[in-house]
Amino acid sequence: MMFRHLSAFCALLILAVHGQTETEPPTTLITKATTTTSAPTTIAEGQWETETLNEGQAIQKALQYLLAHRQPDWGWGNDTHHVMLTMQLANNTGKEIEQQGLEMQLSAKQMEIEILLMMSKHHESPPPLSRLAAYTLALGALCKDPRSFHGRDLVAALLHREPPHDLEFAYATLAACSSAAHVRRRHIRRLLDIANAAADHSLDTISMVILALRCVVQDHRHRSLLHFVRRPMAGLARQQHADGGFGALPTTALAIQALEDSDSGPGAHQHWSLPAARKWLLEKQEPDGGWGDVSNTAAAIAALTPASLAAVRPPHCSDKLLDSKHEPLDNNGGDGGVKLAYPAHASNETDARNVSFTYTLWLGTNVTENYTLYMVAPRNISFYHVMQMAAEQEPKFRFEASSWPNGHYVHTLAGHREEPMGYHYWLLYRLPEVPDPAAPPGNQLVAPVGVDDLLVEDGEHYLFWYKKL
Repeated sequence: MMFRHLSAFCALLILAVHGQTETEPPTTLITKATTTTSAPTTIAEGQWETETLNEGQAIQKALQYLLAHRQPDWGWGNDTHHVMLTMQLANNTGKEIEQQGLEMQLSAKQMEIEILLMMSKHHESPPPLSRLAAYTLALGALCKDPRSFHGRDLVAALLHREPPHDLEFAYATLAACSSAAHVRRRHIRRLLDIANAAADHSLDTISMVILALRCVVQDHRHRSLLHFVRRPMAGLARQQHADGGFGALPTTALAIQALEDSDSGPGAHQHWSLPAARKWLLEKQEPDGGWGDVSNTAAAIAALTPASLAAVRPPHCSDKLLDSKHEPLDNNGGDGGVKLAYPAHASNETDARNVSFTYTLWLGTNVTENYTLYMVAPRNISFYHVMQMAAEQEPKFRFEASSWPNGHYVHTLAGHREEPMGYHYWLLYRLPEVPDPAAPPGNQLVAPVGVDDLLVEDGEHYLFWYKKL
C-alpha cells in the first residue's frame, strides 16, 4: 500500500462413494470435452460517536502536517504519490483535481513530472513495480486514466512483468483493477492461491490480496469469487492484537482497509474490532499531527478515511475510463493447476441462483499431483453434471464412468483408471475447506451418496482422490 519501503516485504467402502451396486452389466460412458485472539471490547454507541469526532480531528491535523512538509517543488520527495492518493481518499467533496486549489494542482503536476522522469529511464532499467503501482493508483484517484498518460500506458508497463514477490504482485493487480484494466484469469488464480495459503504469508501480503480481490469482485461477472475472500478476511481479523493493532503502523493501516468493509467477508467482525484498531492509530498520533514521517502519516490517514484502496477511483470518474473493465470469461489464459470455471452467460440476475465451490483432483496416496477448479454452477445441480462442466473446462478433469440403473460409477479420472487388484480407487470427499495435502481428510468425510445424488452446495469443497485403500 502506502509504504516507503514496499520492496522490503515484511513476507477418505468404495461403493458408498459412488452410490451404486454392480447388479447389471454396465455400459461405459466416456465423458470428454464437448465442442460447445480474545474478543475485543465492543464500544458503546456514545463512545463510538466520540471516536468518530476524534478521527475527524485527527485527519485534519494529519492533513495539515502533510501540507507543512510539502517541499518547494510542491511535491513530497519519494512520497508524492502516497500523499496525493491519501489526500484524494480523504477528499469527500467529489471534486476533481482541476476543481481544487492551485497548490493541489501544482502538486499533481509535480507528480506527473516524477512519473515522466521515471518512465524516461525505462530504457536504462524497468521502473520499480511498487512505485509504478502507487503512481497508477494515485492517477486513478485523481480521475486521470493511467492507460493514456502523456502517450504512455502505465498499466501495460505494470502488467508487462509478473513480480515474483506476492505482495508486489497483489499491489500491481490492485492498481490494474482500479484502472479498469483487464484482470487476467491467471492473476486471479494466483491471488486465490495466496489467499488459500494465508498462513504462509505476511499480514501485509494477505491484506493487499484481499484488497485486490475486493476490487475484482466489484465487477458482477466476478462477484461469485466473493466467497473465496471470506476465509482470508477472517484469518486476518484473528491476527489483531489485544491492544487493537496488527503490529507495525503500516501493517495495521493496511489491515484496517482490507477488513473495514466486511460485507465482502461476513463474519470478519466477529473476530476483530474496527474501533479498537482505529483507536490504536489515534493513540500513536503525535502532537504535530503526524505519525513520525510523511509515509506513515499518509498510511494512517488512508486507514481513517471512509474510502479504501479497494475502491480508489471515485464513481464520478467512470466516464473517463477506456473500454470494459475485464477480459471476456471465455479467454482461458495462463497455465497451472488452479483454474476458474463459470457457467456461460453469467449475469447479475443469475448470481443469486448460483453456488460457488471448488473441485479438486488428487493423484497418489501421498498426493503427487494436485489440481483445483474454482467453480460457479446453478443451485441444485448434481456433482455428475459438475464433473461434465469441469471436463469441458479443463482436459485434466475428463473422466469415464459406467452407467448403472441407479447412477454412474466413475472409474477413470485424469487418465488414471481404478486398479482393484492393487486396491487403487477413486474416492469422493465433501469438505468444509479447500483440501490440504499436508492434512488429508479422514474417511468420515467421504461423500454419503453417489455423484448423481450429490448436490453441490455453496462454499463447500469437493475432492476426488486416487489412492490405495
